[in-house]
Amino acid sequence: MNIFTKIYRAAWLVLIILIIFLDRNNLYWVIGTIILLLLLSCIAVLRFLDSRNEWREIIKEESLDKDIP
Repeated sequence: MNIFTKIYRAAWLVLIILIIFLDRNNLYWVIGTIILLLLLSCIAVLRFLDSRNEWREIIKEESLDKDIP
């Protein structure tokens, strides 16, 4: 597990803690939490697309798509 994955997982944990214990009257905390949520969501989508493309290459290399009816 590389350093990026550790930071990424810790950021999700921080986000959950912020959502649970957030002072909703403080505008800076609310904006910061929304920005963190958007950033982590974008990273999750990009990681998903990259993983999908890697699996497609593996399937093409192994010719596994021909075995599926």
